[in-house]
Amino acid sequence: MSFTDIFQSGFRLREKVCILAPGPNGKGCYGEIPSDFQVIAVSKAVLIPEVRAELWMMNHVGQDWYDEADSKFEGVRVFMYEAAMKAEEKSLPFEARLAGKRDCYYFEPPDEALETGVCLPVDGFIRIGATVSACALQFAYNFGASEILLCGVDMSGDGYFDDTSNAHPNHGETWSAVERMNPLIKWMTEERGLKIFTLSRTKLDVPAIGRMKDEG
Repeated sequence: MSFTDIFQSGFRLREKVCILAPGPNGKGCYGEIPSDFQVIAVSKAVLIPEVRAELWMMNHVGQDWYDEADSKFEGVRVFMYEAAMKAEEKSLPFEARLAGKRDCYYFEPPDEALETGVCLPVDGFIRIGATVSACALQFAYNFGASEILLCGVDMSGDGYFDDTSNAHPNHGETWSAVERMNPLIKWMTEERGLKIFTLSRTKLDVPAIGRMKDEG
């Protein structure tokens, strides 16, 4: 199997990471991502031309933009197990597409997803239930990050950075996942001592830095 279990790999992140999501609020903030932060792009954010991500996280594959991202990205892939298996089954042979790109990992979430209003333990786990950005937060926590920046993690609406929209719009003004992600953030910051900030507008309870703070 071309993908391997990230929790059995010995993989480590740097202490400072930026989770880059494809929300339109991130536009204008990409230049504020500090150069010493390791960028984890989630979903379509891997196609943002202004930022060169080192890692790409996906929970699902098969979107209309996926093949373009798949062919262009040359960094570390961390996919949910089902997404990893589907990526390997794509029509163009997986090994041919990823020749020389051997850093491909999967995570298999536990049966219990993140819940509204509470934070289930995430030590040694990556739980689903609150978007791929929440998975990226858990990934960062489990693999060594102590300072996390968010950019484009709007948690609002259905638009993307490139003025396209989700093919199945259903999120609304504030995503329901906010109520499951905020307890996770609170636990990470208050119980585990992580520093979590945002560079762009978000519905999450996260303090702003940079231009966002100045405009605040």
